[in-house]
This record gives sequence, C-alpha cells and structure tokens, in this order.
Amino acid sequence: MQLDLFCELASPPGTGATPAARFDDLIEVAAAADRLGFGALWLPEHHFLGDYSCASAPDMLLAAVARETRRLRLGFAILPLPIHEPIRITERLATLDALSGGRVEWGVGRGVTTTELEGLGVDPTASREIFLDNFADLQLLLETGGFNRGDRDYRLNPKPPTRLRQGWIAAVSPETFEIAADLGLDVMTGPFKPWPMIEADLARYRALRPSGRVSFTMACYCGPDHAAARARAEAGIVWAYRRIFEVASGILAKQVKGYEHYRKLGWLVPVLDRVMSLGVLETLGLASVGEPAHVAKRLVKLQAAGLDRVSLIVGGGDLSAAEQIASLELIAREVMPALADADRSGDTEMVPA
Repeated sequence: MQLDLFCELASPPGTGATPAARFDDLIEVAAAADRLGFGALWLPEHHFLGDYSCASAPDMLLAAVARETRRLRLGFAILPLPIHEPIRITERLATLDALSGGRVEWGVGRGVTTTELEGLGVDPTASREIFLDNFADLQLLLETGGFNRGDRDYRLNPKPPTRLRQGWIAAVSPETFEIAADLGLDVMTGPFKPWPMIEADLARYRALRPSGRVSFTMACYCGPDHAAARARAEAGIVWAYRRIFEVASGILAKQVKGYEHYRKLGWLVPVLDRVMSLGVLETLGLASVGEPAHVAKRLVKLQAAGLDRVSLIVGGGDLSAAEQIASLELIAREVMPALADADRSGDTEMVPA
C-alpha cells in the first residue's frame, strides 16, 4: 500500500499564516516527502472557503512543487468538473505532466459545497449532469489530443500522453462508486463518512470493477511520544473536521437534487459536533495519531482491507513545516517498514513494539 500526502492548506485561528507562508511550507514538506519515499502529493481545489483552504490554483502550486522534487507524483484531488472547461483542464494536465517528467495524477468530482458551486455560477442541482457531460469531453480530449468544432479540427499542444488517460473520482455516495465503475475510474474516498460505511461501498465497487484502484484520505500525526503527539495534534485535527462538515453544510443540511446521500449523512453533523474529539475520529476510522506503533496498527489494517493508497493529512493546519517533516520522517523510518513486513507476511498485527 502506498502512502501519499493530502494538503488542504488550511489556516486555523491563531496561526496567523498567510497564503504565501502556506505555499512555502507546502514546497518544503513536499521536498521532504519526495526524499522520504512517499508516493504522491494531492492538492484539492477550493474557492471562497476562508481559513479552510487557500488552494484555489492547485495547478500553479503543483508546478512549483514539480521543480523541487524528482519522484513524488503530483495529484489533483479533485478537479471540480462543473466549474471547468474540459479543454483548459486537459491543457493544464498535459503541461504539468511535461514539466514534471510524467508525474501527474488527476481526480475529478462534482464539488460538495454550495458556496463554491453557486459562487462560480453553477446550479448545484445540475452538477451531476454537467459533470457527466464535461467528463465525456475530458475523456475524449485525453484520448485523442484534439477536438472538432464546426468544420474545423483543433489539436492540443502539448498533446496529452497516453499515461494521462487513467484517473480517479472522489466518491461519497454509493451511486458515485457505481458511476466510477461505469466510467472506468479509480476511487478516492474520505473523509466525509465513517470508514465502515466506506468499506461497504468499496466492496460493491470492487465487485463491479475488480481492477480498480482505491484510495482513502485520513488525518494523521506521528510522534515519538504517544501522549505528546496526541496532545499536539488534537486541537488542529478536530478543528479541521469541524470545518469539513461546516463547509459542506449546504449540501448536508438541505435536500439538494443529486446529493440525496449527503442529506442522509446530515444527522451525523450535530452528533459529531457534540462529541467531536480525537478519540471519536479514530473510532470512526478518520484519524490515527500517536506513536509509530499506534499509527502503524491502523495503517496495517487499512492495507489488509485492500486499499492501494492512503493519503495522510498531517495535522489540521496548525503544525509548522518542521513538525510535519519530523512526523513524515518517523513514518518513513518506522511505519513504512511495518507495512512492508505485514504485506509480506499477511499478518495484520505485525507492528513495531
């Protein structure tokens, strides 16, 4: 199982971090992840969400990261298709792929906040239809490198290479896992609902598309002292999950056509708001924080569940670049070998003492 990084570029209250500082930290952390053997850096795309994320132009950030790394793959998680023109998406993917020596990964989705969709002129009730139409255009562009309009052919330059044809889709509702199988897309999941619910969705997806890859995103922080690590990371991670549900509240709290499953999850929000803690998030399978043995135990179980990748959100936005890098170094030194050992032996309990 490959370990990746997922960076929201959040700025919790009290951090005083500017977007420029967040971008500098991102590049520093990405360079360390590249050196330590992590698989990919995934960036979301978000607009108008304040301290939740300043990742409004992930293609520019990933281009900067590309010049400071050599092996780390560069992932879009996700490209919200209802707000983008497929031609421009394809041009950006092909350009970044050429710039990075073929290291681009991409995922697509509808978007899950009414703030972003409505702010960019998209009716949330029409997002699924727009998504499917735009994905069909994107798929054709990636396969052919061109398109026809009227009686004229247009060719993209750079032309997207064959390796860019395979992508991912962000999946929350059971219907999206079925759509992923139909469209031949790999699946990115988390962190909108508990792991046991996601595990059931993944079982259905694998039955429909046995060759499909699956990825799960979760919060994580690893430190040499278990209690100290949990004390350091809890406030930021709890804040981050509260903000996740807050920014999605327009979908979770309302009956928006095409997002019915999100409405079914809405009951979780007030419950979690009352009891939210690191312990609760770990019980739900949405986080793992502590000493290497503790973190490894959770990741080994996810590996045994058949996940191909796990994307780690290191902290909740309140950790310095140095703290994030120290955590990654400990994961690379002690957790990654435990995953490799468990994979070879098939023993889900093989973790560091």
